[in-house]
Amino acid sequence: MSLTRIALIGNPNSGKSTLFNALTGSNQKVGNWPGVTVEKKIGRFIYQSTQLEVVDLPGTYNLSALPENNSLDEQIAIDYIISHDANIIINVVDATNLERNLFLTTQLFELGVPMILAINMTDLAKRKGIMINYAALSAKLKCPVIPIVANKQLGLEQLKLTVLRHAKISHFSANKIQYPDQLEQAIARLQPKFEAISPKNQARYLAIHLLDNDVYAKRQAPKALQQQANELKNILEQTFNKTIDILIADARYAFINQLISHTVSNQSTTRHSITNLIDNILLNRFLGIPIFLCVMYAMFLFAINVGGAFQDFFDIASNTIFVQGLEHLLLNLHFPNWLIAILSAGIGKGINTTITFIPVIGGMFLFLSFLEGSGYMTRAAFVVDRLMQAIGLPGKSFVPMIVGFGCNVPSIMAARTLENKRDRILTILMSPFMSCGARLAIFAVFTAAFFPKGGQNVVFALYLIGIFVAILTGFILRKTLLRGHPAPLIMEMPAYHLPNLKNLLRQTWQRLKNFLYKAGRFIIPICVLIGTLNAFTVEGKLTTVSNEQNSVLSLVAKDITPIFAPMGISQNNWPATVGLLTGTLAKEVVVGTLNTLYSQTGHLAVSEQSNFGFWRGIQAAFLSIPTNITSLGSSLGNPVLAGAPTHDVNQGVLGVMYVAFGGQAAAFAYLLFVLLYVPCVSAMAVMLRELNRNWTIFSICWTTGLAYGAATFFYQIVTFKVHPLYSSCWLIGIVASFLITLFTMRSIANHHQHKARPLRINTINSVSP
Repeated sequence: MSLTRIALIGNPNSGKSTLFNALTGSNQKVGNWPGVTVEKKIGRFIYQSTQLEVVDLPGTYNLSALPENNSLDEQIAIDYIISHDANIIINVVDATNLERNLFLTTQLFELGVPMILAINMTDLAKRKGIMINYAALSAKLKCPVIPIVANKQLGLEQLKLTVLRHAKISHFSANKIQYPDQLEQAIARLQPKFEAISPKNQARYLAIHLLDNDVYAKRQAPKALQQQANELKNILEQTFNKTIDILIADARYAFINQLISHTVSNQSTTRHSITNLIDNILLNRFLGIPIFLCVMYAMFLFAINVGGAFQDFFDIASNTIFVQGLEHLLLNLHFPNWLIAILSAGIGKGINTTITFIPVIGGMFLFLSFLEGSGYMTRAAFVVDRLMQAIGLPGKSFVPMIVGFGCNVPSIMAARTLENKRDRILTILMSPFMSCGARLAIFAVFTAAFFPKGGQNVVFALYLIGIFVAILTGFILRKTLLRGHPAPLIMEMPAYHLPNLKNLLRQTWQRLKNFLYKAGRFIIPICVLIGTLNAFTVEGKLTTVSNEQNSVLSLVAKDITPIFAPMGISQNNWPATVGLLTGTLAKEVVVGTLNTLYSQTGHLAVSEQSNFGFWRGIQAAFLSIPTNITSLGSSLGNPVLAGAPTHDVNQGVLGVMYVAFGGQAAAFAYLLFVLLYVPCVSAMAVMLRELNRNWTIFSICWTTGLAYGAATFFYQIVTFKVHPLYSSCWLIGIVASFLITLFTMRSIANHHQHKARPLRINTINSVSP
């Protein structure tokens, strides 16, 4: 079966990724582009006995690879298009904003690649009174033009037929942009020389872009040709009294305006759309921040309250099948007790823990996907930009940081969209403080155990503390190691949409599936390891109720636990220390670790399970759904309590936790540490690749130092009356350590500045302070 490769390219917010999902469905795989950690999405589908592979390129506004202006996302899109790896290109264009979107189209024309113009959101254009003559547009552009509505899957059949019809065309002759005569003469002098050293259909593109100081064109051109282009450029700029990029852009927009005047009519009678009216409220100088905070609070309310209504179902069902059911089966098969303990408390408990993440994390991903699809997330970045610019931080950094509410790994990767290299580094170092979905699972368990009343306020406060520490980190770095001016925030505000339910659920499922896979591959092996280490003593004997404190795991953890004593972790609460250590692998593992260890406390020996009933457990799981849904209305003021587990096993674990921590003070200090300390191994690996070893080590030390200082400071303040002298020493020590750290960072920055040597910044190879 032949393979046809399609590349989707378009401006951000043009609906390109929606079209990708509509074409490929669930048959997708996500990887990275070679050499970088920018996400690469590839999907396949079969149409009329032809296998088609679709590559979803990062959104870009143009194909000019200028070294100082392009984000790495844009560079990847440029390199792929120019490489001619695709048989055909689908240029996705927003029907409501043709003038800006067609600028990229004019650049694609110059490459001479087979192309189809997919005009998306045509339904929105009609509602706005924008009438497009698609046949006339196709005739003038000399390429197929297909109207589509990607989120409703309208026009896709015609688009697929057109792809098959044009995919085998090796050369594409589109309408040529006519530049001023003097510029055309300069292009004519450079073009033949490119024809001798590069593909003929790229020669005109390379000649134009070499005049525009394009990185890719300069890589193709020998030194003599670069020098000739530079001389021609200087002559043109003197003749027209314009920079060459403005001269080229003016010609392209003149072509676009003439094109639109002949093919588009605007019958709109109102100037202010619903989008403008909503923006007047959401972007209001005084209302913007409070509304943003309310939206974030609503997300936690939805995730913990609505998601929590289904948490008992997943918890009871998975516990019945993979823990109690597995233990009962192995007992009947006469397996040894030590093996049953490892399999049920290890593999079974790991699967049980992973599955219980589904409702809360799925609820959060669903809410985030809705906000993104509706167009609000872009506005959230704009609202926060005012605050961040006021303290000298880049507002655009908040866009990838918002992604961190789901997972810190894509948040760090999303920093690639920032053009300024210093801003990329700053954003990456701030991202780990954004509370990810895995931390939300930890918060939910602790608030259910320690803060049954007002638990949602505790969770909300933790998220706000994370944002505050991220901004504080950025402010300190901007004043010390990463001095400079933040780049201005220039963002397109997409129109508001009601997201398509099918696309919303598909995107939520993709995120949830990836999260569960990442969580499960860490949680299950770690639970097995922890269960094994906790099942045996150093002499190799199986632990029992009488000697469980002598297990290998407990002895090692007890040696480390005194380090955390100033933040409220007592010697007997060594499982909490193990949770922090395993949490460096993945924050999801913390819940699994604590669940495994606290559930074994005092009753490791395998029970006889004489009263085990499989169908009784499954029935109890299903019955929990209507019970919890019924109580939703009365629990809106306290979502964490609604999501708290109610069955006996987990209530026992929560009780053991409460006794081990000794109260709310130590529990909240523990949550502060979890919120702020070193990110998971996956995040550190991505950070290492995005930056380098020096910055990664700095991030590990900075996050862990802040976490230890904040948790200890809080606990010592709360318990000051109990031991005032001891607390005073710790409080003074923490403040002094923080001031010494700031002084050291400032001294390093001054040393660099004094030597007149700027910070070496290279986000791909090495970044050194």
